[in-house]
Parts: sequence; C-alpha cells; structure tokens
Amino acid sequence: MVPIKITVFSDYIWPWCYIGLGRIEQLKREYDVDVEWKAFELKPGTPPEGIPRPFKDGANSELTGPMKAAADAVGLWNMRRQPFVPSSRLAMQGALYAKSQNAFETYHKATFKAFWEESKNIGDDQVLQEIFEQCQLDWTEFYSPKNLTIFSQQMEIQLREPHLYGISAVPAFILDRYLIMGAQPYEVFQQVMNRLHQENVDPRWQRRTP
Repeated sequence: MVPIKITVFSDYIWPWCYIGLGRIEQLKREYDVDVEWKAFELKPGTPPEGIPRPFKDGANSELTGPMKAAADAVGLWNMRRQPFVPSSRLAMQGALYAKSQNAFETYHKATFKAFWEESKNIGDDQVLQEIFEQCQLDWTEFYSPKNLTIFSQQMEIQLREPHLYGISAVPAFILDRYLIMGAQPYEVFQQVMNRLHQENVDPRWQRRTP
C-alpha cells in the first residue's frame, strides 16, 4: 500500500521543531507514512556567530511548563534552552546535501541534537563539519563552490513553498491534505489520521498495532 504523505516545514533553531521531530517519530511507529522535511528560515540574515539570547532573570537552561512536558513526552530529556540563536541557513543546505546522499534522517537528528542538547553553534562551519563527519558525509564535496551554489539555489526555491500553503508558524505539518501548524499535542495528529481513515476506507490508513 502507498504510505500517507506527510510534509514538515521546520527550522533547527526553534525548540518546538525539535519536539515536532519527536511527534513525527511517534507517527512513524504507529502508521505507514512517507515523511518529507522542508526548510523554513525563521531568522534570515543571522550572522554565523549567532545572536545572543540571554536568559531572563531567575531562568536557566532547564525547560519548564508545557515545553518540558512536550519534550519529555517524546523522549527529549536532555533538551535545554540555549542562550543564543544560531544561523540555520548552512545547516539547512547541509540537510539537502545529506538527502542527496541518503543520510538525511541521521544528519537531521544530529543537527537538532548538536544545538538543543550539546549547545553547539550549528551556524559555525567547524561544528557542521563535525556533524558531517559523525554522519559519514563528505564535507569537502558539500562545501565546494559548485555544490554550495546548487544547494543554496535549491533551498531558496524550497523557502518559497510555505507561503503557498499560508504557513506562518513552525513546525507545520501537512498530513495528506490537512495542515497542522505550530505546537500541537500528539492527540491532534491522531485525530487527523482517524479522520483520514474515515474519509478513505483503505487498509493503508489502519493504525499499526504494537
């Protein structure tokens, strides 16, 4: 059977996008889905060194409230707030290269983890090179002038897509023909999957059993 198509618009620098990755992992365990991740640049123009984002008085890197509950629910127990906002442009270009090498999922998870769990500046070339090595990707090939131009152009095309769907917040998920935008509990995703099942009487919509 043909899996359910899910398109996700996301940015590495937004905490709810990392949590959204966990939501997708839950869906993959329960349903037959085909997931495609696409870029959404929240802060274009951010310099490679990033932008400081000091914690408020009395606050620290520990997650609290709904964000902590959501992160814990998807197993992100080591996720922390970060005191700076990195540039994600080169990292997202790297994701396109990783996809061309059939290593997207490994790279995608490693990049999120590097920032949100290890406090690394993913806008820094050296940090990205370390992620490439960790994922057994060829940094020299990716960083060649030719490939940087190719993946930069591909990303510019991809960045136009959210506007076509009226997407103004991330993470944003398109499940078949339904749009889920922003931080939503997992039950919302299940409701959409159940609705799709009701509208499309087909075995591919059946929820997987543990």
